[in-house]
Formats: sequence, C-alpha cells, structure tokens
Amino acid sequence: MDFASNAHTQDESVGELLGSARRAYPSQRPWKQAYRRKVLASDAAVIVFAVALAQMLRFGIDGIAAQQDPDFAAVTTYSAVLSLLWILCLSLVGSRDVGLIGNGADEYRRVVAGTGWVFGTIAVGTLLLQAGMARGYLGIALPVGLIGLIAERHIWRRLLAKARARGEFTSEVIVVGCLESVASIGKRLDRATDAGYRVIGACVPGFSGGVGETVQAGTRSIPILGDENSIDAALTLTSASTVAVAAVEQLGYERMRNLAWKLDALDVDLVVAPGVADVAGPRLKIRPIDNLAMLQVDRAKCEGASMIGKSIFDFVFAVVVLLVVLPVVALAAIAIKAEDGGPVFFRQERVGLGGKTFRIWKLRTMVTDADKMIDEAKTKAGQDAAVFYKSANDARITRIGHFLRKTSIDEIPQLFNVLGRDMSLVGPRPLVPGEGSHVFNFIERRTLVKPGITGLWQVSGRSSVSEEERIRLDHYYVDNWSVVQDLVIIWRTIAAVVKSDGAC
Repeated sequence: MDFASNAHTQDESVGELLGSARRAYPSQRPWKQAYRRKVLASDAAVIVFAVALAQMLRFGIDGIAAQQDPDFAAVTTYSAVLSLLWILCLSLVGSRDVGLIGNGADEYRRVVAGTGWVFGTIAVGTLLLQAGMARGYLGIALPVGLIGLIAERHIWRRLLAKARARGEFTSEVIVVGCLESVASIGKRLDRATDAGYRVIGACVPGFSGGVGETVQAGTRSIPILGDENSIDAALTLTSASTVAVAAVEQLGYERMRNLAWKLDALDVDLVVAPGVADVAGPRLKIRPIDNLAMLQVDRAKCEGASMIGKSIFDFVFAVVVLLVVLPVVALAAIAIKAEDGGPVFFRQERVGLGGKTFRIWKLRTMVTDADKMIDEAKTKAGQDAAVFYKSANDARITRIGHFLRKTSIDEIPQLFNVLGRDMSLVGPRPLVPGEGSHVFNFIERRTLVKPGITGLWQVSGRSSVSEEERIRLDHYYVDNWSVVQDLVIIWRTIAAVVKSDGAC
C-alpha cells in the first residue's frame, strides 16, 4: 500500500497532538432529523390525498352517492382513522429510519410492507366484523397511496443524492482496520456518493509511523491518525460522526463492546465491515448465538422456483415487446439492406448458461466480414490487451450502424434468443468463446445464469464502465440476483436508452 509523507510533518507524537485537541463541532444529527420530519410531512400529504380522493370518487362530493351508502360524517371519520393508522404503521415498520436514508431498496420494501399491514388488517377486521365498507373505496386508496408514497420517497432520495454529490449531508467516517481495508472502504464510499459517507481518517492496528502519513484510496489520501488505541483521540480531533470497524479480530470481543458503549454515549454511529465483498443485503442475516452476533451469508439463488418465474416473465415480456417493436425492426432492416446490400442480421456464437454456446441475433451494424478485421480494429484502438473490446470510433461500423447502436435498436432481435431460452432479458452480456477466460473465476461464475440483453454494468455507464468494474458488476449480479433488481435494471435500461447514455 502506498504511503505519502506530509511536508509539514510535526515533531509531536500522534498521541500528544490528538490528546491536546478538543472535539468541538456541531452534531450532524439535526439534518437527519429535519429530513425525517420532511419525509413524515410528505407521507402524510400523500396519504391524506389518496384517502380523500378515494372518498370523493366512491361516495361523491356531497358525501352521499346513494341512499344505502354511509353518511358523510361516518365516512370522513373512517378516512381520518385510516390515514392516521397508515402514517403510524409506516413509522412502526421503520420506513423513516435514518439508517435507510438515501441508500438501498429496503426503504421501499418497508413502505410496501407498512401499507400491506394496514390494508391487510382492515380487510381481516372488515371480514370478522362483517362491516360493509365499500371495497371500491379501498381499491382506490391503496394503489394511489402506495404509488404516491414510492414516488415521493424517490423524489426525496434524488434530491438528497444531488446534495450529497455536492458534499452536503454526509457523515464523516473514521475507519479502523488494516491499510487494505482502509483503502477499499475509502474507494467504495467515495464511489457511492449517494450513501452519504466520506472517510476522513484511519486508525490502523499496529501502526507505529509518524504524524502526516497517509493511505492512498483511489485519487485521495486518507490521513492515518494512529493505531487501534487512538480511536478516542481521533474522534476528539475530527468531526467524524461514524466509526467503521474492519478490524474486529484485532480489537476483540471486550474492546468492541466497550467501543460500542463509548460511541453510543458520544452520539457516534458504529458500522462493522464484515469483510464480505459484493453481497447484497437480502443474502445477509444476523444470527445471535449465545449473545454473539454471527453473520450468515445465504447461497446465491441461481436455480429453483425463482428462476422458473424469471423464465416465465422473460417469455411474456419478450412476446409483448416484439409485437410492439417489429415495425421498427422492419424499417431498420430496410435501411441496412439499402446501405450496402449485405445481410440484415449478424449471427455470432456466444457462451450461455452452463458454458453452452448458442448463436446470437443482432441487426448488423458493421461492414460484412467485420469479424476478420477484429485484430486490426483492436490495434488501432490501442486495446490489444483488453478483456472486452468496444470502441465508438470503430471504422467497421456503418453509417446506419452508428444510429442503431446509439438507440440500441440493434439489440432488439435478441428477444428471439430470449424466446429460444438461450438468453434472459437481464443478465451478464453474452461473451464470445474465450473472451475473459484468463480472468480468475469469471467465466465459471457468470455462466451460472443466462446471459441477458441488458445487465447491471450497462445501466452503470454502459461502454464507459472500466473492465475491472464490469467484471465486478457481473459477479455482483450473479451473486445477488432478484426479481426486484431485474425490474430496476429494466427500468434504468429504458432511461439509459432514451438518453443514449454511454452507447457506442
């Protein structure tokens, strides 16, 4: 790990310097509480609107749509009680927990869960009490309220992400761990700006260097504030509101417990990094055994009923989309044929599920016999050693081909591969045989699932994503596949295609 020496290195020891400073900075909690109050207010506004709309549409503006309907006062009271229960239930399930702010899908899941509890309870209560509340009323309030809540939370998250990208509303972090852990956590948190964390210092177990030494995390240098015994002094010196521990073994059980107590008294958050990389939350479970928290990592779900459901969704979606876009494919085919008279489709062998090869369908965007010129194209682009070759300035791309690639129309025929069960809508992109074979465990892991028309790396920057990041994202998708993630990727793909973001 690279170190850099500060030109203004001081003579005082780390302990003397940190011990003489006072921890004088305003608490970073207020902005979180203010954000939570704003979310609560907007939740209430959405719920009141949904319930009022349902009452108006179902019972009429004057409160009585027909003689057998309840009177206006009774319905209004019912609506008020429903609104309060809904708001309360969202609080009980922790949907406004400050720990969920602006990051991950758990916030949305809790909104759905809280809403489900409210309407489930009402449905059961109505059945047991044989109440005659109109189903149409609930049928309007539920979808309108749920869609409104999710949209409102999404807007808040977008606003918060933009603010955090400007360096606002962030929590400053001190990492306790080895040099590699500090560098890794620092780079990841810098990359995930929407998470709202920024590493400002490190306490490295066994560190015996002087003041001014740093650990390099990407393009940024993180100052080393001492060893594992310097956490108190580091908090005194800095404005950190979070301590991330990646050195649990070095601290031990007793010291971790004492550290948690001390941070609780200082109103500082404690985060423990388990050392398990690229594993999504749903696969992680905390199992307390004799008061010892054990982290269980579930196996990746690459088979079973969930994959059957994925295949059914792929088939239905592919049929519907093909019926809609076939005229577009026909027009593109005419344009390709008119340009150079060559074949309309490009067929190439690719690697699929379990390493089985298949022939992919694509609209041709390059000159005929482009495969024979691949080595020359790589050399011109300076990508002879690249794992994945792709260039927007490839001379082999035709004039109409540039347009088809920019709009991703050339990918539409791969829906036939989806219908043939060789591909999925979402998954790692299918590779040419031999491509990426020298990357450790890359081919073996990604062939556990079907390749996809779109994938995680496409919606993370498409052709602008580095090779290292693309490999990581492919592994992440295989290890953490879920229906929700697929739906999010499809939605983000549509947005990326509309904006032509990173296409080539």
